[in-house]
Amino acid sequence: ITHLVGRILGAQGLHSTPIDTKGFQSVLKLIENTNADSFDLFFGLYKYNRNSGYTIGRLRGALDDVVGDLLQRDGVVGVFGNGSKRNLD
Repeated sequence: ITHLVGRILGAQGLHSTPIDTKGFQSVLKLIENTNADSFDLFFGLYKYNRNSGYTIGRLRGALDDVVGDLLQRDGVVGVFGNGSKRNLD
């Protein structure tokens, strides 16, 4: 999961800023460490770990749950393809 998350975060193009928190600095270090390894190594970790598909599915589900919690807290009932939000009050 470390390499998967590092690659996902690395794809976001994150970089250091003057107001980085310690936690964000740790994220940047994770990105640096995991992306320093070859994609072939990453693919091998995926291909030869029988739990990879399950782990990816659980990560996707967890992301959906967290985003759903944020949207619910924000009062968002629907999010549409164009990025607009709509309350159904």
